[in-house]
Amino acid sequence: MEKAEIPVGIPIDKMKSLSKDKIEVLKENGIKTVEALLYRTDELEDLLPDLAEKPRDLMNIHIEALSLKKMWMVPASEISEVEKSQIAFTTGSKALDQLLGGGVHSMYVAEFYGEFGTGKSQILNTIMVEALNTFKDKTAVYIDCERTYRESRISEIASKRGYDSKDIISRIILIRTVTSAELEEVVRRLYLTVEGRNSILVVCDSLISHLRSEYLGREMLQPRQHALARILKKLKDLASLYNIGVVISNQVVSVPQQTFTPFGDIRPVGGHILGHVTEPRVFVRKAGAITRIARLEDSCWLPPGEATFAITEKGVVDVEEVKGVS
Repeated sequence: MEKAEIPVGIPIDKMKSLSKDKIEVLKENGIKTVEALLYRTDELEDLLPDLAEKPRDLMNIHIEALSLKKMWMVPASEISEVEKSQIAFTTGSKALDQLLGGGVHSMYVAEFYGEFGTGKSQILNTIMVEALNTFKDKTAVYIDCERTYRESRISEIASKRGYDSKDIISRIILIRTVTSAELEEVVRRLYLTVEGRNSILVVCDSLISHLRSEYLGREMLQPRQHALARILKKLKDLASLYNIGVVISNQVVSVPQQTFTPFGDIRPVGGHILGHVTEPRVFVRKAGAITRIARLEDSCWLPPGEATFAITEKGVVDVEEVKGVS
């Protein structure tokens, strides 16, 4: 895992397009940084009602904030400098890291999908343990939508890797949600946790589960996808604005086919809405009792490929570490 300096939040006081009175109002509502303002841009009209009829002033505020974050009319050479601050979080397996171009990268929302029992939660657990061991002064947020979080498992992975399990567990912020509305509200407020608790990573297991169980029937597909789009936009903004890692697990659906297809016609849930946001998108399938195959299905900068890894008491490891077991 590569270490990098995480840019400190830019104080909102630096913004020239905001009067002192407006700055105070925003601070009272939890917006103290430029990053927070950009994360909550869609709420500015409600927070600053006098701007509702001044769209140009509102746009100028937005543009200045983007400029301070080097996200507005920036030369490609400067963008490349920003990208150098990205962090590569190891998955625990060198083979899987190589497939992903060095690991799971900050500024993106990485997705691992597959059937139940393929090890998606174990991948998220291992990434989180490794991240917290590397960044000793950081925290990680675990959004648990399926009751998959087990402290004993996190402790086992950490201790078997020779890490201080008590310290790592003490820096995990566990958030359990039971409805999609709760999940959306958690994600809406997540920037406060990232800023206030110095978080370096957010994992969500599984992002789609509440939406899938609540929005039933074809007539509910549109509102479900709208809700999913809102959640994903916030997670993508969070990753890029704060230079942190966001990793989600996703479920699959089997599509009946008249002709045989290898491994069946298994597709990730969430449709194109999810597929256009995540980077990279990785399909995980079983290859044995503890061995797994990860296939890179989609990435904007990496070629398709596969990697074999294993899941043991240490979490995700290379198959070379496992002897005599398939």
